[in-house]
Amino acid sequence: MTPALRQNLTLAVLVLTGINMRPLLTSIGPLLPDIRAASGMSYTLAALLTALPVIAMGVLALAAGWVDRYIGQKRSIALSLLIIAAGALLREIAPNSGLLLTSALAGGIGIGIIQAAIPAVIKHLFPRRTPLVMGLWSAALMGGGGLGAAFTPWLASHSAAWHDALAWWALPALLALFSWLAICRQLPRAPHQTSASPRVAIIGQRRAWTLGLYFGLINAGYASLIAWLPPYYIQLGDSAQYSGSLLALLTVGQTAGALLLPALARQEDRRQLLLLALALQLIGFCGFIWLPEHFSALWAIACGVGLGGAFPLCLVLALDHAGQPAVAGRLVALCRGSDLSSPVCRPGFQACCVA
Repeated sequence: MTPALRQNLTLAVLVLTGINMRPLLTSIGPLLPDIRAASGMSYTLAALLTALPVIAMGVLALAAGWVDRYIGQKRSIALSLLIIAAGALLREIAPNSGLLLTSALAGGIGIGIIQAAIPAVIKHLFPRRTPLVMGLWSAALMGGGGLGAAFTPWLASHSAAWHDALAWWALPALLALFSWLAICRQLPRAPHQTSASPRVAIIGQRRAWTLGLYFGLINAGYASLIAWLPPYYIQLGDSAQYSGSLLALLTVGQTAGALLLPALARQEDRRQLLLLALALQLIGFCGFIWLPEHFSALWAIACGVGLGGAFPLCLVLALDHAGQPAVAGRLVALCRGSDLSSPVCRPGFQACCVA
């Protein structure tokens, strides 16, 4: 296998892997009324179906150094895809609250492991194309979220039971797992890391915590939208299919932003692009709050482009601040660990929407 072919196949497998990072979360919103009716879950308990994975992702991101040292990059990605598939299959067993929450936690653990490993993998395998590959990875991640929101209602209408639609998302995870196992044998071996000194230096950096706070606020907006938007529009009288289509539009915007803004970030100073991403988010959020029944597609696309562009730009900024792949991975992991702030910030955003 030539090096060029190997890199292209690796990139394709990474994109397929990224697609599996969000359907476990976004497939919940369009079916939330059915989930609550079948399981008897309150709105507070049902909110844990998206909050638990976010918390698990944050905790596992902080363990990126441990994952790299004791599990290894290749095995950690395979393990995470297996856990994601198992979490989706758990939803097929029975629609009770215990199993649904367990599946959400399992999915969050799997996603957290892979997101802790993937930045170092990308920087190691694509050192000269890191921003582009990170943008493609982010676009695949967001595209997978849109697929989960758009296709889950369709799967539910063509399945014997609504929870069958949730379990179908194990198939792309298994496909990504087998593809990764096939390609990882051809990949160069990553340098083994034994020292914890880079991690200590990162924790002591003020800029690292600033990036972490920024990343946490961005993810708070995303987590709020995927949990709140479908039930909100269903409450306004729209169908589950329509609410799912809004999430799909949000994801289309995210995918476009994730591809476009990192491609424009050719200079080291990326503040203008960051301000543009934040301004688009503000426009979309204000539209959802004050004019929810007018131009809803426009608000979804504006939020999507803003969130989609801000996400990879933050990752690229973190990768720019570290030369070695392992150190870069730990710096990104510190930013990803700030996902723990999402469940804290989310109620404030939702309270504003309700008001």
